[in-house]
Amino acid sequence: MSDLPKYDGARDLLEHLAAFDMVMNFYRQSGLINAKLFVTTLTGKAQVWFTNLPPGSIESHEQLVQKFSFHFASKRKQKRSTTHLFTIRQQDNETLKSFMGRFNNETLEVLDLRIDMMVSILVHGLKKGAFVSALAREPPSDVEQLMSLAQKYIDEEEMNAIKDGEWRIGNEHGRDRGRYNKDEDRQAKH
Repeated sequence: MSDLPKYDGARDLLEHLAAFDMVMNFYRQSGLINAKLFVTTLTGKAQVWFTNLPPGSIESHEQLVQKFSFHFASKRKQKRSTTHLFTIRQQDNETLKSFMGRFNNETLEVLDLRIDMMVSILVHGLKKGAFVSALAREPPSDVEQLMSLAQKYIDEEEMNAIKDGEWRIGNEHGRDRGRYNKDEDRQAKH
């Protein structure tokens, strides 16, 4: 089974256990075979830890996982509190797309985040604008609805940036690929 995840003792042990269990469930494996296969996923410090276990000290997969989890407990990612999300602010020059990417990554680190709390925190961290107004007018009822609404405003922001970028590009004569600079065009007519 070459698709078994590897663990070296440096990453989050819960992620490794979840990935391992997913593969085992896919292949419909359980019991002692899981313990034997689990050992093959260990590399580096994790392999050294296993090698140093007293012979015969592991009798089941569950016992192995328990000892493994206890030993590598310091490698577990600590979930953040909801209050941490209030520190996330959209910067003056930051696009909505970039901010939403950062915000989404941070929300993944919070357990049991309700949609109403997520929207409140999001409104708190966003710059003033149409997206904030839309969230305040009609708060989304689930994450999918929130992301769909955000995507509409991201698309609008990107389109406006493209249009603004085309208008600003010009040469010394005030022309831009067939467009005229408004001020110079007015002066030429008078």
